[in-house]
Amino acid sequence: MTPEEFEQATKQITGQVSTMTLATCDGGIPWAADVYFAADGFNFIFFSSPSSRHCRNLAANPVCAVTIHPNVTSWREIKGIQMEGTAGPVATVLDKARGLAAYLQKFPFAGELLGNTTATVRAFSKAALYVFRPSRIVYLDNSQGFGTRHCVSMMDGSMDGLPEREKGA
Repeated sequence: MTPEEFEQATKQITGQVSTMTLATCDGGIPWAADVYFAADGFNFIFFSSPSSRHCRNLAANPVCAVTIHPNVTSWREIKGIQMEGTAGPVATVLDKARGLAAYLQKFPFAGELLGNTTATVRAFSKAALYVFRPSRIVYLDNSQGFGTRHCVSMMDGSMDGLPEREKGA
């Protein structure tokens, strides 16, 4: 799989799926939560409450994992993305603007909240913008054979090398 094919395959999935499962861990106790997300390149933006269990876990330990996959009816149709990396609150004003733009493009209904001052104040007083940055991405595609995976390491939001194929990993 070429880098272009890898990027196209992962972007197709991230464009069609609205939620990602975020797996966090604190004190040796794992936790998983589904969050709506939008991709900004290979950065994955989500809103969440800083008081939620997964965000409290991220504050204690930003290392986490994510899965993104469409629902299918047969194991032969399984395609998805598994990632490891770090997540935390979006820090800079520019990154917040980029993240919010990506989020609103994917979820126009969120823009309605921004137009309603009362709802906006209420929503933003409870939620913060977070970003997941993968250090490794695995693209799984069972249509190419059971357990076929293409892996790539990431460096500063870009692929660090060519995707490698793993069979049955």
